[in-house]
Amino acid sequence: MGRIFNVNKHSLMLITILVLLLQIPSYIMLEYEREGVLLYTFLLILIVVTLIFGTVTGLYFSLIFIFVIGSVLLYFNFASSTLAISLTLPLQVFFMYGVMLIILVLIAGRLHEIIISQEKLTQRLQAEVREFIAVDVETGFDNNYRMGLAVKEEMMRVDRYGKSFTLILLQIDHLKDFKKLYGEKEQKNLLKELAQTMDKAMRLTDKKFRYDKDRFAILLTETGGGSIDLVIDKLASKIKTHQLLNGKYVTLTFRTGYFVYEPRLDTTFEEIVSRVESEMVSHEL
Repeated sequence: MGRIFNVNKHSLMLITILVLLLQIPSYIMLEYEREGVLLYTFLLILIVVTLIFGTVTGLYFSLIFIFVIGSVLLYFNFASSTLAISLTLPLQVFFMYGVMLIILVLIAGRLHEIIISQEKLTQRLQAEVREFIAVDVETGFDNNYRMGLAVKEEMMRVDRYGKSFTLILLQIDHLKDFKKLYGEKEQKNLLKELAQTMDKAMRLTDKKFRYDKDRFAILLTETGGGSIDLVIDKLASKIKTHQLLNGKYVTLTFRTGYFVYEPRLDTTFEEIVSRVESEMVSHEL
């Protein structure tokens, strides 16, 4: 938050300086009728270009503009005796104009950098918010915080209206070693496959979570314990043999457990998770 405040403060200061400095060329140039108005208009255009495209682009077009207009002024000043055209703008004034143009373009370029930096900061903060809401956008796993909210909400619903729900927990053994051995890309592929397998065992009203680095959960709403063993066995048969991106197969070991919550059980979300984790059953080939 402090960084955002400092960026906004810096931006406001630069905008103020830019607006104040714009008064100097406007006061000078508007005394020279059409030439002055035209040059001041081009100055504003170049500042806008710099704000949009950055310092390098602004300086590039500014230098070309100064060179072209300066050359024209030099030509007409030296050829005024033979031509019927005369310019009211002295070269000294144009020199001051050029200096002010470069200064203003540099300030506008700095503003452009701050705007881009602010946009990147905003995108990063938005990404952090998305991570707070969902650990992995691609797979749809919610995080521990969301898991706690969902389970507590479901406990309140069951306590009020009856029926039950089931929370299945799954822990993959040696997931950290899997990442070290096969790489982050393979780990993401593993999580994606796991999410797809879970989706096949879930209904639209059910939810899946990654509440720790190697631990996952499925919240089955309005579900008792009658068929949970079948659901877990189906998950186990799909998960224990995993195909890598190179086509090879690896065997995974993991543990699972579940808890069936019924109306007004004297327990908490934390106690449910702790109990299931302590009673998890290992699944190995």
